[in-house]
Amino acid sequence: MDKEGLRIYYKKERQLMSADDFVSRSERVLAQLKKHSWNDVTYIHLYIPIQRMREIDTWPFMDWLRQHYPALKIVVSRSNPDDSSMSHYLFTERRELLENKWGILEPQEGESVDEKLIDAVIIPLLVADKAGNRVGYGKGFYDRFLAKCRPDCLKIGLSLFPPVEQIDDVNEYDVPLDVLITP
Repeated sequence: MDKEGLRIYYKKERQLMSADDFVSRSERVLAQLKKHSWNDVTYIHLYIPIQRMREIDTWPFMDWLRQHYPALKIVVSRSNPDDSSMSHYLFTERRELLENKWGILEPQEGESVDEKLIDAVIIPLLVADKAGNRVGYGKGFYDRFLAKCRPDCLKIGLSLFPPVEQIDDVNEYDVPLDVLITP
């Protein structure tokens, strides 16, 4: 199936999922994420979840990282819709975030972080295939961002659904995952 077909299908599946099922799947994904050793990571990029899109809630994971890896630097982004790029900032507390016109919490200012410093990126997505190719919302923000990261930057996708066999319309701009975590 192509990306657009998968996007339509999995957005609908995510919305149709019961609240209990959504919470259960999200918790299982985060439990697996916590099993990873973060000792070799200095900078980790985390997404701020878009609740209305039913993205896996990364707030508990951020809190867990702060408790278990206090020296780890957490990075969050602000989207630049004019060129579909992202600006990255060191994250210290929630009160630094403001809601943008699409209802997404983002940093407005702070200490800027260059993509080349980031050791691991936690990526929201709808579904991925067995080769690590991703289907997101289709604007290319993460592909542009990941292309600027170091080749050894660990790319970890979080999905509520198991991988599909293959995404038919992968192109040279798609940056695949290193790891896909599902329930």
